[in-house]
Amino acid sequence: MGPVCLGCSHRRPYSPIRNPLKKLYQQTFYFHFKNVRYAWGRKNNFLCYEVNGMDCALPVPLRQGVFRKQGHIHAELCFIYWFHDKVLRVLSPMEEFKVTWYMSWSPCSKCAEQVARFLAAHRNLSLAIFSSRLYYYLRNPNYQQKLCRLIQEGVHVAAMDLPEFKKCWNKFVDNDGQPFRPWMRLRINFSFYDCKLQEIFSRMNLLREDVFYLQFNNSHRVKPVQNRYYRRKSYLCYQLERANGQEPLKGYLLYKKGEQHVEILFLEKMRSMELSQVRITCYLTWSPCPNCARQLAAFKKDHPDLILRIYTSRLYFYWRKKFQKGLCTLWRSGIHVDVMDLPQFADCWTNFVNPQRPFRPWNELEKNSWRIQRRLRRIKESWGL
Repeated sequence: MGPVCLGCSHRRPYSPIRNPLKKLYQQTFYFHFKNVRYAWGRKNNFLCYEVNGMDCALPVPLRQGVFRKQGHIHAELCFIYWFHDKVLRVLSPMEEFKVTWYMSWSPCSKCAEQVARFLAAHRNLSLAIFSSRLYYYLRNPNYQQKLCRLIQEGVHVAAMDLPEFKKCWNKFVDNDGQPFRPWMRLRINFSFYDCKLQEIFSRMNLLREDVFYLQFNNSHRVKPVQNRYYRRKSYLCYQLERANGQEPLKGYLLYKKGEQHVEILFLEKMRSMELSQVRITCYLTWSPCPNCARQLAAFKKDHPDLILRIYTSRLYFYWRKKFQKGLCTLWRSGIHVDVMDLPQFADCWTNFVNPQRPFRPWNELEKNSWRIQRRLRRIKESWGL
């Protein structure tokens, strides 16, 4: 249950926005930031912020504090009005800023739209939003669309996990030197809200920017994020184009433990469609396993007029003979299989992540692609193809 939304005016408030708080009381933080699923009585919203300038790509702390709802004005808009008047007017408009919010509630639909417009008008800002709870994520489809609007403006949207709660406690709470005490089910509730966010983004056929950079990264090893290592999962992004010029059909699939591989889920979706005179492009984080390769080849045999192109970021167990044989099965069936390079990563970004912002390649992307392409060529040559 969310807080009562009294409406967020598109006009600036007549009364000036009060200056931010420096710290929260301990009881206030534990009550309002607790990530329970049924948040009875939590009708206020709090926003802890930090503003960093960027000096040679390194963050330089500039401001930090706490906003709460002021009358009918939600904390997000309080921050925007304050930031526009007190920060942007003082500092250089050419300087880049990195802003991070830790919120008791994610933005409502009206605030999300206002924040997106503000960011669109100030391209020197980047924003990350970590929310303890999601605001009316089930009842209001418009809310889900506005969240995706934030994503399209390059906002990193995520649920608060234990590291974010600890950081918030240490920086924004008058804690008297006491350590943060996690409540029961904190990690369980985080997983719940994280899954809900993923569901919302998947309905809009959008991947989060951080998910794309982590999961599609073609480096041999990915650096830990906030001292945590993340498993690189199987994602499949697909785009189906028809010869009659209809709007392309796009979507992505994620493998979940205990379920079928993404290639099989993809085939089930395709079999339910009319596939005459179509071209399908797939971007995968991992190349198909032998069983998926056989089923993809059989699908292509059943649809000889189908043009199917598969680009993979990384090769899955490429040194094992049966996995090499699976790749050869795909080639022999007429399916185009290749390694993702800069043009494919950029196209995948534009179609499945954020069409409004350019793709920023990671270090050694093209060098890694060249190495993986060389492995793939050697596999092809060793099997006489």
